[in-house]
Amino acid sequence: MKEMDEKLHIDMHRMVDELGKFSIHMTIWPDKMMDRESAERFLRELLIDITKECMHDGADLVGHVKAFLISEHGTSLGASLVHLDIPMTINNAIDQRGLTEGDLTIHVIVHGIWDPDVKHASMETIERILPAYNIKYKILQDYYEKEKGESHHK
Repeated sequence: MKEMDEKLHIDMHRMVDELGKFSIHMTIWPDKMMDRESAERFLRELLIDITKECMHDGADLVGHVKAFLISEHGTSLGASLVHLDIPMTINNAIDQRGLTEGDLTIHVIVHGIWDPDVKHASMETIERILPAYNIKYKILQDYYEKEKGESHHK
């Protein structure tokens, strides 16, 4: 496809699904060992606040807001939010060793705002919540959907 045709094709996808998407992969380092309950509380607050920020910025429906956290021991914590009024699904397999380093991936899909707005809402929340929990982080990959969407057509 020509470059102009490619842009039109991507724009058509966006017009049809009207979904804004963002994903991020990072390594996190809490300043002290996070136990099972603290890790769950952190992830729960992070997903709820990302969702609230997206809704504040104009989203009208949640596709999903998910996170998956793997500790340095290989134990994991997964969370999925599909609506602010429906309890979040949590699968917490963090054991008594807790975590001092984690591999965290977050996926956000909402309806009514576009990718740049979803990225902004997500990053604004990440930049506020992680320091509040005394968690340092390094972004490994920012899966901004425009590039990802374009790449699957090449």
